[in-house]
Amino acid sequence: MSSTEPESDTRAFLTGWFRRLTESGFDGAVFAAGLADDIVWTATGHSPISGTCHGRAEYLERIYRPLAERLERWPRPEVLRIMVDGDWGLVEFSGVGGLGRNGTDYSMRYCWLMRVADGAVREVIGYYDQGKVAELFA
Repeated sequence: MSSTEPESDTRAFLTGWFRRLTESGFDGAVFAAGLADDIVWTATGHSPISGTCHGRAEYLERIYRPLAERLERWPRPEVLRIMVDGDWGLVEFSGVGGLGRNGTDYSMRYCWLMRVADGAVREVIGYYDQGKVAELFA
């Protein structure tokens, strides 16, 4: 295995996954399919979804489900840049068209630092607009 293989695998995975997420309008099944069973997901800051989840099931229950219950429409990702270093990748993207059931505009800029291995996202440190999340949960 060459030293560039993990980097090209990471870039290919992230590019393909985000393309599918964009094309599907952020379909939950497409999203969940990219997450490893043992993922560690950290939502940074101090919002209703902040914290670290260990495992896909915990992430889906503690972060994804509460968001899904409050969103009329998930924001569609528009990738601004992907940077890769080995099995780590950083994806900066705008989530556009997001709408809360309470009328909140849920469009925002995200930055996810992700470790990819064996064809799945294994770790995420997610940065996002905590104010928008707080408004969604208000």
